[in-house]
Amino acid sequence: MKTLRRIVIPVALALAGSLFLELAGDIRAREGFSWDVPLMNALHGYQSPLLDAAMKAVTETAAAGAVLVFLVMLAWLWRRSAWREMGGAALSFLGAVSSNAALKLFFARPRPSVFVPLVVEHSYSFPSGHSVAAMSLYGFLAVMLWRRQRRVWAMLAAAWPFLVALSRVYLGVHYPSDVLGGLAYGALWLLAGVSLSR
Repeated sequence: MKTLRRIVIPVALALAGSLFLELAGDIRAREGFSWDVPLMNALHGYQSPLLDAAMKAVTETAAAGAVLVFLVMLAWLWRRSAWREMGGAALSFLGAVSSNAALKLFFARPRPSVFVPLVVEHSYSFPSGHSVAAMSLYGFLAVMLWRRQRRVWAMLAAAWPFLVALSRVYLGVHYPSDVLGGLAYGALWLLAGVSLSR
């Protein structure tokens, strides 16, 4: 198992890093993606009041909700003296969200205007901060749960960042390439945190 982990983490780092750099390079060069707008329009075709409410709720789990989950996670780990996991969780989440603001300023990608967005955002678009936060936080939670044999909950936590990313595109505040870049960037910090917590 240890040998497998030594292989999986470097491979995952290479994949996430390559994906992020590929997207970032094109966005920095102001090259668009032909699949961004068609995917947004396709998803927008499913819009309904019920789905609007559900997606707004999902997206909040990577905003104020993420801070609450993070604090509860730290308290739970502290009570169990799981110091390495506390450090890993802090590195993953705090490192990701604190550096993401600088990335947004660096790339300065405008928000999409494909259709009228369902929520208002004022910052730049790439990478998606909600996707970064979700991957770095809920991804780490998934690892914690998996280590403790909570398989079903671990798989739910692992799937959550992708649902958050979907919600951002559905709400019209991000291109698919924004959330893909956010998931990849969040994964880099997640893998760093997981490595620290072993």
